[in-house]
Amino acid sequence: MQDELVTIEIGTIDDCVQPVTMALRDYWQTMYAAANGVPKYRDVDLMDLHKIAHLMFVKDVINDGEDFINRFWGSELRRTVGFEATGVRVGTYEPAARRNRLLARYRTMTRERIPISRRAEIKHLEDKRHLTYEVLNVPFLDPDGGKVSQIMAAYEFHLRPLR
Repeated sequence: MQDELVTIEIGTIDDCVQPVTMALRDYWQTMYAAANGVPKYRDVDLMDLHKIAHLMFVKDVINDGEDFINRFWGSELRRTVGFEATGVRVGTYEPAARRNRLLARYRTMTRERIPISRRAEIKHLEDKRHLTYEVLNVPFLDPDGGKVSQIMAAYEFHLRPLR
């Protein structure tokens, strides 16, 4: 096998193996069971997630997935990837290939109301290419329960190859 990192594409909520993503998974699944389906964002208590909040983001869905804007961008995300993204729209991300992959992923979540996990390497930031990560993205519904209005995610970063 090559020494390069192996990218594991899209997975399900059950593919999470890291403590941070498993914490979000357990929180979301508890809410899912209580709501008898995808939970509403208004029922989220971010204090329940305070131990992992620094590794999380929350995105608001704009126009049924036309775009997404970062409502919250955790401090460890800022430190690790080297930029603050609170208030930034995904539709402005560069490079375009990354932006389009993320938009497609979030639109799938918005349309299908499903969580998505991913394990991969950072490829778009030259000075961060040694980092690998696992991320879990989970959807939340608007107050009426009709549409996905927020996407929440938790990251765990690694310094070793994914195999």
